[in-house]
Amino acid sequence: MPSASAAAPASPPPIRQGTRTGVVLGVEAGSTLVEAVVASVEGEVIGRGRSALANPTALPIADVVAHLSDAVTQALGTVAPASVAGVVVGAAGILRYSRGPSAEALAKTWVDAGLTCPVSVVADPVTAFAAGTPRRSGSVLIAGVGSIAARVEGEEVTARIDGNGWLVGDDGSGFWIGRQAVRAVFAALDGRGEQTLLAPAVLATVTGDDVVPQSTEDQIAALRDAVYDGPPIALAALAPLVSAAATAGDRVAQRIVDRAVSLLMSTATALTGDNPDEPLVLAGSLLTAPGPIGAEVQRRLAEHHGGTPLIAAPGAVGAAWLAARVLEPGIDAGVHARLAGRAGTGAE
Repeated sequence: MPSASAAAPASPPPIRQGTRTGVVLGVEAGSTLVEAVVASVEGEVIGRGRSALANPTALPIADVVAHLSDAVTQALGTVAPASVAGVVVGAAGILRYSRGPSAEALAKTWVDAGLTCPVSVVADPVTAFAAGTPRRSGSVLIAGVGSIAARVEGEEVTARIDGNGWLVGDDGSGFWIGRQAVRAVFAALDGRGEQTLLAPAVLATVTGDDVVPQSTEDQIAALRDAVYDGPPIALAALAPLVSAAATAGDRVAQRIVDRAVSLLMSTATALTGDNPDEPLVLAGSLLTAPGPIGAEVQRRLAEHHGGTPLIAAPGAVGAAWLAARVLEPGIDAGVHARLAGRAGTGAE
């Protein structure tokens, strides 16, 4: 059995405070979590951090600041904050970073973290696109809790389709799928719809396996209470149940999957052309994780686009790449591959 000293990798020596280096920080401040990556401009990942969601349109600013600070502190580790030479943040709710009473508190986050270099905040589709390709322009389709298609040029979103939030948009998203699942379960329980594997799966998830009520009436009441007691966006957590039920052959779940795919395709094709020379990146858990939705969207977009869509790495990787590109304008595309963990794959 190896000794503890042999098993534990040596920590990198701390960088002296105030010494500028070729080290950058990328942050993805999203609607489900915050991820941070500290990396060198050669593509070596030095540290990673993760915390809870940081969308200022969904959380009190104090919570957003706390989650950002937590992830950044984890990622920095032994790296002196003042040694970081560039920071890019991909943010959901980006307008809150530049306008209104929240802007000052959010800007102070980086100062309080000890960062002294410029901090650039960009829309999260920009970092999602950059997490899939080193190219400077193209399109990205994101489907996670929400959904959006965006045209990206440099560090700007120049066109967008949907991304209008759970109440009036985000068609085919995790929230949309979760809502359809709950509606299907209500219909199965009260006799309006056909029986489905989603009923026991959803009930067990929202009430706990050991406390699912026995009677149909109590099950309906428990599901209704669970839905209305939590934030609406929490329904997105039910999306994996739909994918699993569809894979198991459930017809109700398969219809939800088919409709979600059609909606996402409509969103993507309203923006993208059929030029295979222009990169098309897929991002978000529905499109990057294994499952029937991502597989079918990839297949259909490959036919429409004339080339295979690129699968994004985590958004923080894209943010780190953008920061490195500012620091080293002639940076090699191989750095992007190393940051994304794709060295030698030819994926880009």
